[in-house]
Amino acid sequence: MLTAQQQQPLHGSMGTAPMRERSISKRQASREILREVARKAKHNVLESDGSNQEAQTSPTTKINHNPQPVIASRLRPLDRSTPWSSINALMRFNTKDHQFWWNTTGRFFATLLEQAGYSATEQYRELFFYAMHVAPELGPSPDSQGNVQRWRSPGTPDSTPIDFSWEWGLDGNGVVRYSFEPIGPNAGTPLDPLNSHATEDWINRLDRQGLVRGLDLEWYKYFTQTLLPASEDDSRTSKTTEDFIEETTPRAGTVVALDLEKRGPVMKIYIYPGLKAAEMGIEALELVARSIRGLPPAQYASLKDNVEPLLDYLQGEGARKWGFETGILSIDLLDPADARIKIYVRAPHTSVEYLMDALTLGGRLDLSEASGYSKKALADLVDFWNMLLGDSPDELPTGHPGRARPGFYYTVKAGKPVSPKVYISPFWFVKNDKEVMQRMRNYLSTREDEPDMLGQMARYEGALESYFGDQVLEKRCGSHYYVGCALQKDQLRLVTYLTPQTFECERERLQNSEAKRPTTETQGGETRSE
Repeated sequence: MLTAQQQQPLHGSMGTAPMRERSISKRQASREILREVARKAKHNVLESDGSNQEAQTSPTTKINHNPQPVIASRLRPLDRSTPWSSINALMRFNTKDHQFWWNTTGRFFATLLEQAGYSATEQYRELFFYAMHVAPELGPSPDSQGNVQRWRSPGTPDSTPIDFSWEWGLDGNGVVRYSFEPIGPNAGTPLDPLNSHATEDWINRLDRQGLVRGLDLEWYKYFTQTLLPASEDDSRTSKTTEDFIEETTPRAGTVVALDLEKRGPVMKIYIYPGLKAAEMGIEALELVARSIRGLPPAQYASLKDNVEPLLDYLQGEGARKWGFETGILSIDLLDPADARIKIYVRAPHTSVEYLMDALTLGGRLDLSEASGYSKKALADLVDFWNMLLGDSPDELPTGHPGRARPGFYYTVKAGKPVSPKVYISPFWFVKNDKEVMQRMRNYLSTREDEPDMLGQMARYEGALESYFGDQVLEKRCGSHYYVGCALQKDQLRLVTYLTPQTFECERERLQNSEAKRPTTETQGGETRSE
């Protein structure tokens, strides 16, 4: 997931020699955009260290199937009130698809950045990167009825190919991230039925341009080969996907994300092993376990002491007791010595017993005060769990789909103990997004850090209300598709995962627009829209 909290821009050096001619004009256009913004909006968006200034603000080269935004031939008057307004006044895309995703998801991202407490410089930097490298990758815009075209991305309930998160910082400010599925020009067609190529193209493009420091593709190549169907099997696996009844099982295999941390950006990949596991006739967790155990001996040895107790629990007593299912494996694209592996599981249970058993791996992890965990942090954890699940039956009915099942993801890294985290989909347990926010407000009002957290809560509510409006937030639970937390030694770290509901909102906008059109009666007695 992509966080915008970073002190250095991502934009690096030019591309390879064959691409240089194309990149020159775009680099010049990029500098013109930023200089105009700095001059008109009086924000220093080009601040950097002397000679590195030009390199840091240079975007990557143009991609044939994803034309990049260009500076408008006639600059419109700038709204100087926000970085979003300034950049939006200067930016124009060459295709309606890219313009649509910038207008919708770009504005949502900008709203979150502003309300989370990012400086103007940080907002300019991250919005510019988003416009150049993310909005053009999100595939076709909705059709005339607001429906998905060609490729239905599995990551969000309405198939919007990008999601955002807000990590609740203890300093009163939020940390905004996002993850997305790059959608290729032929995704969902016989040429690319499983959208198998766009993610790798995007990763390789950033790698060639040097936009992500420390990027290492060894694990990317290994895990995609062991967990995903081979590309030559697309025609066969596309038939298999039609048999999947679980709505969160994707037709594709990967979602890409980028964490822009203070130490530098970290690229991550989320891999869905369900398709290949089904073809092999085994459980997804078994495929994940085989993949991890098949790492080069030295790498596996560095993980073994921590990952084996985890796999033993998930495949053994945890599976028997709770019926865990595995949906995702995530990896950092770093040197394997520094990279993390995350295994995502879920089960149809909501009891506190389930919570504590899963967090402790059936007693294998010590979360007691003797190991450094405070009673306060554990109490906060149970209160957080009950905030959404307290009124639910201990075991969910069989008709509830997989997304309704509370889950956990476990982080494994060489030399580090297993770290468990919780995620819950509120959709199945509350009426609407307003209720989610009210429950969160009630929860935060009883914490020790109430003043800072309630101030952040007010800005969080303001961000969603300004983008969606009260009517949408009261109509359904659509924007909060997961709420999560991580137990640390003496505190709980909260994260809310958000979708802009782009397809759902566009359908409603078109329907409302059609309903408002006046009608006139024809001579035959029929009515028609004017």
